Amino acid sequence: MKKIITIIIFCLVSLSLTAQSIQMKSIASINYSVGVPTGNLNDFISRVSGSGFSLDYKRMVAPNIYLGGELGYNYFSEEKGYNTYTEGTASVSGFQTRYNASIPMTITADYVFTDNSKIKPYVGLGIGTIYNNREVDLGLFASTVDTWFFTIKPEAGIIYNLNSYTGIKFSSRYYQTFDSKDLDGYSYLAFDIGFVFMTF
Repeated sequence: MKKIITIIIFCLVSLSLTAQSIQMKSIASINYSVGVPTGNLNDFISRVSGSGFSLDYKRMVAPNIYLGGELGYNYFSEEKGYNTYTEGTASVSGFQTRYNASIPMTITADYVFTDNSKIKPYVGLGIGTIYNNREVDLGLFASTVDTWFFTIKPEAGIIYNLNSYTGIKFSSRYYQTFDSKDLDGYSYLAFDIGFVFMTF
């Protein structure tokens, strides 16, 4: 009887250690991003953009908790037709095209709810900066503003395992910037689909 109890306890401990050992140690992803302007950015450019991508890397620091970073790019553009653009005391009329390029760089923390299952929902928060280039083109006249913003980025998504080491990620991110000395803060949504690499 003692031998049976010892064997059962040994099996339970082994299963527990195995469950802990199969938790992901790191997550890296390459993502295609669709950007949707909101707030002040939507006032400047309202057109949804399919010109974006992001790279992520996160490492487990505690069960279900991952820390890492993100580098991204979202490019927005829109033709506004014939319009009058005012800068300071000068006004120029013409066919106007607007551009806005955002490069977010954030430190991120994610919580993965079901680390050991095939479908892994997660939520996260990023804090960092966005380098922003904004341009208004009126033919012979162009106005360009380069600036850096402080940003926060809540995120939610799902990782679907294709096999033990790769998966597909679907996520949504919301970038909120804060006023700089050159431009007012703005925001946009990014909807991503990505290819994920996992290590265990």
